[in-house]
Amino acid sequence: MPRPTLLSFSAAALAAAVVFVPAPATASTATPSNWWYEGYGVAEVHAEGWTGAGVKVAVIDNQILPDAEVLQGADITIDPEPVCGGNLVVVPDEPTDGAVHGVEVTAMLVGNGTGPGEVRGIVPDAEVLFYGLGMDKSGSDEGLSGFGAGIRRALDDGAQVISISQGWEEHQMIDEDADQVARAIASGVPIVTSTPNSMLHLFFKWPWNLNGVVSVAGFAESGVLMGDAETDGRSVVAHPEVTVIAPAEVFRSATDGKGIGGSSLAAPLVAGILAANAQKYPDATGSQLIQSLIHNTGVEDHELQRDETGGTGYGWASLRHTLAVDPSQYPDENPLMDKASGIPTVEQVEQAANGTVEPTAEPNGEPSAETWGAIGVTAAVIGAILLLLIIIAVVIIIVVVTRRSARKASGGAP
Repeated sequence: MPRPTLLSFSAAALAAAVVFVPAPATASTATPSNWWYEGYGVAEVHAEGWTGAGVKVAVIDNQILPDAEVLQGADITIDPEPVCGGNLVVVPDEPTDGAVHGVEVTAMLVGNGTGPGEVRGIVPDAEVLFYGLGMDKSGSDEGLSGFGAGIRRALDDGAQVISISQGWEEHQMIDEDADQVARAIASGVPIVTSTPNSMLHLFFKWPWNLNGVVSVAGFAESGVLMGDAETDGRSVVAHPEVTVIAPAEVFRSATDGKGIGGSSLAAPLVAGILAANAQKYPDATGSQLIQSLIHNTGVEDHELQRDETGGTGYGWASLRHTLAVDPSQYPDENPLMDKASGIPTVEQVEQAANGTVEPTAEPNGEPSAETWGAIGVTAAVIGAILLLLIIIAVVIIIVVVTRRSARKASGGAP
């Protein structure tokens, strides 16, 4: 009996996926394949003309191998300056884990079907803007974290969807990062990000736990949520505040053809769904595309429902279901502004929409005029304090010396 495809998942299978129960053996031992491609009916969608043509999708990841066979012929623009530091582009005979990861997530979008894994992208005609963090993840020199700087560059370059298959600890986020996320929300640019591959990694929350961000978890071909990476699949990953779930394992690697899995692969698929809809419905806003994404999960029409505890969010993201529904019928407002982090706030988004939130730094990485002004005021205050301390010290020295001289003149003890 053939294994079920994405389109044949029954309600019972999806119900089982919301319970934190041991995953079946097929979740970890299944033969690697590109089953999501057939399950989503990608070939049929492409035949109808919805290939992502004319849509800019930004990918923020570690590094990339631009000469990878699976990426040849794709429209990819690589920002030459790493967002953080260190090498960004590496050669095929010296692949790093970061570069392999960058190829894998990018191939899910625009893979050409060649190479070891024969991976074909969900939106092969989209324009990909790749922003690499580089080898040094200590932070950006632009007054932002690496993610914040990447989001800003993507927005400046006209990205219509942003895909991030990474996660950092919350303390690596700084206040100005929230301004960039608010700017994306106000600009109608969906940010799609993966969730951790283990329930033990919940401290890696930035950026998936932020308001307005589409947070994606993964499931296996069996329909069960992705196996927990830290328990060898004995339990499944059921994060809170997940927006939607998407295929994540077990796929064929675009770089070596072996089996791979993880929510890193699910996020670009959802980004691709949004890109395909942006092509078909060019007048729809980014917020309306997100509304359609969560309203039209699964195969059949249904009322908007959200699983608050089982880790499936609004359900599994659907390429064909969303394409069949005009998103302009939905409110032009981001429906994901109620996450526990509370960041960014509605007020921050409104400020970004009104243009009252100024960037922390200029595009070239230099501090803005406002920042230089603040630095000048701070320097002036510090200088005044130091001058006052010097004057006080000089007065004290003069008084002490004068008293000692007077005592010596009168024969007193020193």
